[in-house]
Amino acid sequence: METLIEFYVNEQFNDLIAAVTFKPKTTVFLSGGFMPDKATRTGMTRFIAAHGAEGAKVRFIDIGSRSIASLLKKLEEIDAEYPGCVINMTGGPAAALVAAHRFSAKKRIRSFFFDPRRARFVNIYGMQREIAAAKLPKLSVKDIIAIGGGLVTGTGHSVAGLDGDLDCAKKVLEIYGANLSKWNAFAEYLQFGTRHYYDPKTQLFTAPSAVLNNSSLLWCNKKLAGLLEEAGAIKELQLDGENVSFRFKNGFFKELLTTVGMCLELFVYISARESGAFDSVDMSVVFDWDGVIHGNFNDTVNEIDVIMTAGLSSAFVTCKSARPDTRDLYEISYLASRFGGSGAKVVLATATDLSGESWAIYMRAHDMGVIVIEKRDIEAGFSAVAKKLVSPTWLDERPQN
Repeated sequence: METLIEFYVNEQFNDLIAAVTFKPKTTVFLSGGFMPDKATRTGMTRFIAAHGAEGAKVRFIDIGSRSIASLLKKLEEIDAEYPGCVINMTGGPAAALVAAHRFSAKKRIRSFFFDPRRARFVNIYGMQREIAAAKLPKLSVKDIIAIGGGLVTGTGHSVAGLDGDLDCAKKVLEIYGANLSKWNAFAEYLQFGTRHYYDPKTQLFTAPSAVLNNSSLLWCNKKLAGLLEEAGAIKELQLDGENVSFRFKNGFFKELLTTVGMCLELFVYISARESGAFDSVDMSVVFDWDGVIHGNFNDTVNEIDVIMTAGLSSAFVTCKSARPDTRDLYEISYLASRFGGSGAKVVLATATDLSGESWAIYMRAHDMGVIVIEKRDIEAGFSAVAKKLVSPTWLDERPQN
């Protein structure tokens, strides 16, 4: 394909998918009176350069809000400049689409549109062969962020070494899932103790069984400590009436056990990965919004707990160990739409009994289409969480305790 004509719709997923599928030498975006800003244009151009045809060119033209007659004249000019062009009619101003349909029919110009619900291209005129031969890309988490103009810069909690310790990690998470009401307090104790009583040279944790952090009393849950030793996450555990000592299995488990909330993130991450339903799953994704590292305080950076992709679709997960509120729903919904497009799934994972304790927030999530993973799902295990991610359901009535 030499030239692809796109009507810019301020929905980068729909704006870019044809360019990276058919890989035209030139993509021309026509804007109906609303030209994307410089950062958006730069991000779109960068994505096409990385995923489109080698040396692909990108151009933006504002065709304005005009009458159908003037729009037809503008399309005549574009066709003369780019003979043999193909028109994507996925979206755009109504007048522009009417003009494009008339122009395509009159000039026998190849045209098509993308159906996001069925994730496929649909022929309008002359594109049967190209569409039949087209292979839709499988987008990674980095691709999803890039398609929204961003750049993945790192991770808040690395899972690089997880595979070698996967069995042990799953045992820890099973303990976590069976003790949700007790876990955060235990993690806070370990976190405080590691800061004040941990020797990095010997890797020995030795702390009083109860410590005072400002006005809060933190204590070691000896039952959980014993279960973690059985799981292999800690070793050389010694318990007496006054003190606790042990060694973490390695740095990964030290971070997992002393970071409040990381177990919930890892639970969702492993559930998604082992479901087999996703092409790419990343945890604790840190990214820059405009894809340019300025090296100063002008960068806008976010961290999303878990992101997963399946073909062209994506799901964005926010994890809350404590009870979430409506701001959490709106924040993750905005980020999912901004970087995953309007079809991205939005997930709220919480270690609380949200439907039982905060029915209003649960129903707000339901009405917004936000998938809810809550205490009952985590207690049911990895397969239950995976099922929610793949085939979400919501409660219609508040549970009766």
